[in-house]
Amino acid sequence: MIQSPEVYPVCGRVWRDLAKGLFLLCMGICSLSSSILQSADAASVSYYTQIRPIFQAKCHGCHQPAKPEGDYIMTHFETMIQGGESDGKAILPGNAGESYLVELITPVNGKAEMPRKDEPLSQVEIDLVKQWIDQGALNDTPANAVPKFDLDHPPVYTRPPLIASLDYSPDGAWLAVSGFHEVLLHKADGSGLEKRLIGLSQRIESVRFSPDGRKLAVAGGSPGRMGELQIWDVNDGTLDLSVPVSYDTVYGVSWSPDGELVALGCADNTLRAFQVADGKQVLFQGSHNDWVIDTVFNVKGDHVVSVGRDQTAKLIEVSTERFVDNITSITPGALRGGIQSVARHPSRDEVVIGASDGTPQIYRLFRQTKRVIGDNANLVRRYSPMKGRIFGVDFSANGKQIAAVSSLDGKGYAHTYSSDVDSDLSAELKSIMAKVAGSRNAEERKKVEDYWTQGASLIADSAFNTALYAVSFHPDGSQIAVGGADGIVRVLSSNTLSLQRAFVPVPLKDSDPDGIYTLSVSPPNIHFSNAHQSVQLVVQGWTSSGQSVDLTRSVEWSGGKEIASISDKGTMTPLVDGEATLSVSFKQHTLKLPVKVSGYTVPLKPDFVQDVNPVISKLGCNAGTCHGAKDGKNGFKLSLRGYDPLYDVRAFTDDLAGRRINFASPDDSLMLLKSTSAVPHEGGQRAKPGEPFYQILREWIAQGCVLDLKSAKASSIEVIPQNPVIQSIGDLQQLRVVAHFPDGTQRDVTREAFVESSNTEVASVNDVGLVSSIRRGEAPMLARYEGAYASTTITVMGDRSGFEWVDLKAFNKIDEAAMTKWKRMR
Repeated sequence: MIQSPEVYPVCGRVWRDLAKGLFLLCMGICSLSSSILQSADAASVSYYTQIRPIFQAKCHGCHQPAKPEGDYIMTHFETMIQGGESDGKAILPGNAGESYLVELITPVNGKAEMPRKDEPLSQVEIDLVKQWIDQGALNDTPANAVPKFDLDHPPVYTRPPLIASLDYSPDGAWLAVSGFHEVLLHKADGSGLEKRLIGLSQRIESVRFSPDGRKLAVAGGSPGRMGELQIWDVNDGTLDLSVPVSYDTVYGVSWSPDGELVALGCADNTLRAFQVADGKQVLFQGSHNDWVIDTVFNVKGDHVVSVGRDQTAKLIEVSTERFVDNITSITPGALRGGIQSVARHPSRDEVVIGASDGTPQIYRLFRQTKRVIGDNANLVRRYSPMKGRIFGVDFSANGKQIAAVSSLDGKGYAHTYSSDVDSDLSAELKSIMAKVAGSRNAEERKKVEDYWTQGASLIADSAFNTALYAVSFHPDGSQIAVGGADGIVRVLSSNTLSLQRAFVPVPLKDSDPDGIYTLSVSPPNIHFSNAHQSVQLVVQGWTSSGQSVDLTRSVEWSGGKEIASISDKGTMTPLVDGEATLSVSFKQHTLKLPVKVSGYTVPLKPDFVQDVNPVISKLGCNAGTCHGAKDGKNGFKLSLRGYDPLYDVRAFTDDLAGRRINFASPDDSLMLLKSTSAVPHEGGQRAKPGEPFYQILREWIAQGCVLDLKSAKASSIEVIPQNPVIQSIGDLQQLRVVAHFPDGTQRDVTREAFVESSNTEVASVNDVGLVSSIRRGEAPMLARYEGAYASTTITVMGDRSGFEWVDLKAFNKIDEAAMTKWKRMR
């Protein structure tokens, strides 16, 4: 019941006073708001903070130096005022009503002429632009924020920028490398820089070729200011599409298999996808709770995977924009740190992820068991960890290998692993994984662990004196390209990670193209496991243009000499057990290599197949001109080049009742007396007492001349460096031969291998792999070791000063290949 003021006079007065106060307060607020609005109207409009973001979001994609539609560039203030191909200025400072730009952005019957590919500006945005023009269209852009680069004014480098991303084209013809404000397109064969794709984005985070190789997608932006998606035409180097995205750089661009969509990640925790044809956004997903760093589509292209700093890999359905599943385990501690990179298997719905915990892992996309607490059921394989955080991963084109790069404290690491594994889940494993992880017994846990690690073997690893951030497999699978903090592209063998080529991808101002820019050493780390091993080091100096110079005999060696000796030829042998660091210096450049010696005091147990037979071959005993001849030599016959170990062991130990072997006094064995010329020997002295070859033979005799028929020969050998170029006639080039065995181990066999030149008029080679150049031309080299062969080609250039290449017309693929070679040889 409502009471009258007469009954409650005090209460009535209170209500009247309160109502009056509220009325006056409201009037005051309205008056204050009016004055604030009038003040805002009178305040000057900032071009940099208010107008530029509008133009950036709506106009810059089509009106920039790389894509000047209507000959109108809006990224430079002066050209924006001046206008394009239309008559008169686009903006008349102080007169918005007569400015052509205002006419274009103002809708008529709900439709504006500009922007053509986007929604019209809102009325608030249009009014703000008008107000800015009427106030004189002033430019308050900070000097350090003014765009400086375009095709006519490219970036000028005094040192190379870091490489955040690189990618081989599907046909293997191109290598795209991120730069500063640009992407650099190099011929993948190393013949040089072909195109510079210069755009608005200051930092390039990700580059990816389209499935057909005709387009290049670029994700980047200006940190803390804007993100941008770029689509470039590879053939003519023109920008097809520029889409401003978010308020910070964007990451991890990827293509759908049909080439119609691209996806990328944003610093606003969203995953987005766009149509390549028109830049229309068709997917927006916000299921991450931290930055989205990388993306990849599944095989069909109907789902996309996104990974990010929130330690998750998420599966998203494209058509519905629906979050489907967390692919990785969401159990705390399952992944330690954010996920930086993801790549998909070329033919299966499986992805490899690289995260801050340094452990590469392969996951299937679609769950085969129900999710239970603590499960990690999508995990297919888990690999041995790397040092530092993984920043890049990639699958080979056949899916049989994965590559990963990481960094820690200024050092970089590259690993290749085997991914040729059976990923199917058996019914038994499915039933085990359907259980809560904590309820599995020890046997079940072991079965799951065995599945996760089966066949997950390390193929090769290498360390570098610079952080590594990017990796890409060449389509033929033979090599990977890596890049990182020092801005140098390194091309490595995928099987051994030995350096094939290194070059600076950007042109450097005032640099000597023939001057040494960086060093590389093979092998990058050294480990001796017994006293009789040796390692041949090969030191190469690399110019900014990618040419190599053999510096093995020119560098200074320091450190590490307390545990190993090194000759002036670069041959290293162990002295005592221990660990040390070897420094390799040339002028201002220095590299440091870890050296480890173990098992030095452990008595050697020579294996006939892997240790003794290579020595017998190198000494020439089983050559076709000696005891390997059809009828042997002087009553003693061995199999040619040691092809029959059992026959040879019998020849040494059984013939003439063991006449050639003395178990009681190995040094008095005729086998050693002949080879050292202590007993007259038609073949002359082949070894000296105390030398490694002599000691290996002696220890084999002393231990009973055992033959292990299960011992495996080398499955392959590799010559390092591959296809080196000697720039000046008379210069030398050291070669190194590495043997690979079926169990995955490798060994330096330069000392035991044979290297022969097939063109001795151009280059000759001695018995330790040192090549001497004689005249200009090419000399194929063949290396052999215990039935395994490898080849390389030495190119001797000579003085080519004044040479200028003139393009010739190619009529077929053979002509193209020949001209590529002619251009390389100048």
